[in-house]
Amino acid sequence: MNEKGLIDLFSAMNSILGSIKECAYYPCHFEGQDCSLCYCIFYPCFIYKFGDLVISSSGNYTWSCKRCEWIHRKDKVEEIVTYFSSFPKQLLIDTNWEFFSKSLQEILFGSEIGQRIGKSYNLMPVNFKFSRCRRIESGSFLAVELLGTEIRNVRKIRYFETNGVILIPLKSGDFLIGHDGESFVECEL
Repeated sequence: MNEKGLIDLFSAMNSILGSIKECAYYPCHFEGQDCSLCYCIFYPCFIYKFGDLVISSSGNYTWSCKRCEWIHRKDKVEEIVTYFSSFPKQLLIDTNWEFFSKSLQEILFGSEIGQRIGKSYNLMPVNFKFSRCRRIESGSFLAVELLGTEIRNVRKIRYFETNGVILIPLKSGDFLIGHDGESFVECEL
């Protein structure tokens, strides 16, 4: 569970904070940012438009949101708060990463775009949405094992796995490589 994200969300449901210029890290994203959701409720989102899979200084995989400004825009904070206000708080406490991933997709696109494949969850369609893609002969993509919000393992794979992993494209420079359900594709970031 993303406890810090939930604390920020519940606080924002009571009062949106705006910029917190007293924070030692302000502005961590951009001048005038809304700091209400400092800890993102959607972390890790695994959407390359908002972040990147990186290896931390300790040698572990982590999702870096360093360049994400979306959740710090006042209009988006208001939209997120409005969306989640329709759910009982206990449901938000008891739910899991997939619920928040689906919620983010509904906020961004109006509906869920990711796909359940057995026990796995395929986020490649979300990452390819609105991108120019071309078919390629072969490729690979990533299987991410998540425990709560911690990335436990990342593996390159060539075939869809159904054993409870999150499937995301492989990033190579300015391109995402993955599978669109019919063939391997390379999509512009």
